[in-house]
Amino acid sequence: MDFWGYRRASTLLASGASLLVALVLLLLLDGVWPGLRGHFGIPVKRDLDRIVASDTLRVISRNHPLSYYLYRGTRRGFDFELLQRFAEEQGIHIEVVLPPTWNDMISWLYQGKGDVIAAQLTITPERKRFVDFTDPYLQVQQVTVGTDEMPPPRSYQQLTGETVLVRRGSSYEERLRQLQRAGLDVRLDYLDETVEENDPVQLVAQGRYPLTVVDNTLARLEQHFYPGLEIGMTLSDPQNIAWAVRPNSPKLREALNDFLRRHQRQTFFNVLKSRYFDDPDRFLKHRSAQLSLARRGRISDYDRYFREAGRITGFDWRLLAAQSYHESRFRPNKVSWAGAVGLMQVMPRTAHEMGIKNVWNPYQNILAGARYMRRLYNLYKDSASDDDRIRMTLAAYNAGIGHIANARRLAAETGGDSTAWSDVSVALIRLERPEYYQKDGYAFVRGHTVQRYVTDVIGRYRIFRDLMPASEDTLSAMVENR
Repeated sequence: MDFWGYRRASTLLASGASLLVALVLLLLLDGVWPGLRGHFGIPVKRDLDRIVASDTLRVISRNHPLSYYLYRGTRRGFDFELLQRFAEEQGIHIEVVLPPTWNDMISWLYQGKGDVIAAQLTITPERKRFVDFTDPYLQVQQVTVGTDEMPPPRSYQQLTGETVLVRRGSSYEERLRQLQRAGLDVRLDYLDETVEENDPVQLVAQGRYPLTVVDNTLARLEQHFYPGLEIGMTLSDPQNIAWAVRPNSPKLREALNDFLRRHQRQTFFNVLKSRYFDDPDRFLKHRSAQLSLARRGRISDYDRYFREAGRITGFDWRLLAAQSYHESRFRPNKVSWAGAVGLMQVMPRTAHEMGIKNVWNPYQNILAGARYMRRLYNLYKDSASDDDRIRMTLAAYNAGIGHIANARRLAAETGGDSTAWSDVSVALIRLERPEYYQKDGYAFVRGHTVQRYVTDVIGRYRIFRDLMPASEDTLSAMVENR
């Protein structure tokens, strides 16, 4: 049959099917893979010479904390800053285009709407059918991600029967499809990318979806933004991240590879990589700004309630919002294992003591939490500073008055200052150890958890304060005896 096929092809050539042959030769000379024509069409001819002549490199990216985003009106992102340096070396400008969905990126590349895809793109066999990748500049592994309330699978057995939220066309979908073909019973649900705020990790962190899959680099950073996020099993071998260009842009690909080879071992690349991947505080600050922009200038849907509760109790409303975010991720129906409920995770008995009749009502729940914060705040008038006082208050809200009293006493007994949070937090951590909590009058407390709670709420408050400026924007502006 092969011989017959060869004879038939030869006969066609000999019989004058020159138009077909000419078309094939033309495509091959242009560097286009014939197998691509049916999927995305023929890619436009726009290699490095034409890009330089146009004075603009068009970068296809996505709104993503590691690829591209706006922070205070300035364009940021690891991919963006790398390609901005590349464009500067070429003496051209850079223009970023954001397709409506993840699945549109390759088609936009073929259409010439962009020249390079820079979006933390994983090199996969499926994608290599359609694009040429540069040399890799990062390596990742896919991991399952859930929350402390809905823990992610930690084995393939636990993954069996689960439904996973992914972006259509992503490497995560591709990997899960491989597992399905191998016989694993796992179902896929797809992100609605027409909704601007939708992000798989955000939806999982907010309890709106139980499970997703992302790269381990992003998952570790997102844990700092969403404290309840949990990383489960590793779903893939190490995978390479690279930029993608059209298969008929060899000069652009070589120029990008030359750029990467020159910079990957140099200061610029490594400082930039450390800034984006090894600085959780920076990530937290910029991620908050990114989500705030998506909400069009609002911290939450309950800002008016936080403002009113802050006015009544004397607290900066953005502090209450930061605390509520940590407590419930702004979920009014959340119930903890201990029975705390609502946006501020208030115990019903405490709400009753604060004069609240309906703890499930979002405004009343916030007011109950704010009033309880005021009661605690009044206990620590002897604190070394306003900052120490608010940290003591937050610690008591999280751990209870008794545990903070124990920590203050232990701080004094061990030569520390019971009015300074720095010494009290050390004492809290000591109370995790038997030689301290087994002493008469003391008790075990998860000191590290309390310390992280205080640090996270204060850090988030500062971010919210920067994002939402107000005339009264410091903790010291709170009225002492209101």
